[in-house]
Amino acid sequence: MKIYVDAFSGEEIVSDSFNMEEKFEGAIGEVQSQDIVKGAINVDVGAGGHFGGKNEDEEEGGVEDQAQKVNNIIDAFKYAETQFTKADYVTYFKAYAKKVKAYLEANKPDRVASFQKGAGEFIKWVSTNFNDLQFYCPESYDMENHIVLGYYKEGQASPTFVYILDGLKEVKM
Repeated sequence: MKIYVDAFSGEEIVSDSFNMEEKFEGAIGEVQSQDIVKGAINVDVGAGGHFGGKNEDEEEGGVEDQAQKVNNIIDAFKYAETQFTKADYVTYFKAYAKKVKAYLEANKPDRVASFQKGAGEFIKWVSTNFNDLQFYCPESYDMENHIVLGYYKEGQASPTFVYILDGLKEVKM
């Protein structure tokens, strides 16, 4: 398994357990998330709670079901939703893209031109779709490094998350 960590903070952002589709010259990756039920699991082994169809807790009013519906990616990587104005996001992105470019120049010089072209296309897409976007910071709430975007594709009940791939490092587990 591979975990993708922020190239600057080392914080886990996403893993290869989720299918990633590359966009914008390979500078951006998208992952479709899913809502899952987490928590209490009801396993019926066919005994019917002592053959009577109910167990003792149910006869006394039952136990509270601890199951909850969560987003698989938000839950796995502990994203926290945050807010940006369009101007604030553009300011953030310019500073972050500058850091990514310097990182690429030092570590992957062959990616610099593609990143710059893809980043330009990406920020235009963000500007056009800004009102449909949600913003997430990683568990540390580090607002200077990787910010994850989310949006709902038509017909999808769960968000698609957007990652700046050139700002991530791959770590094999």
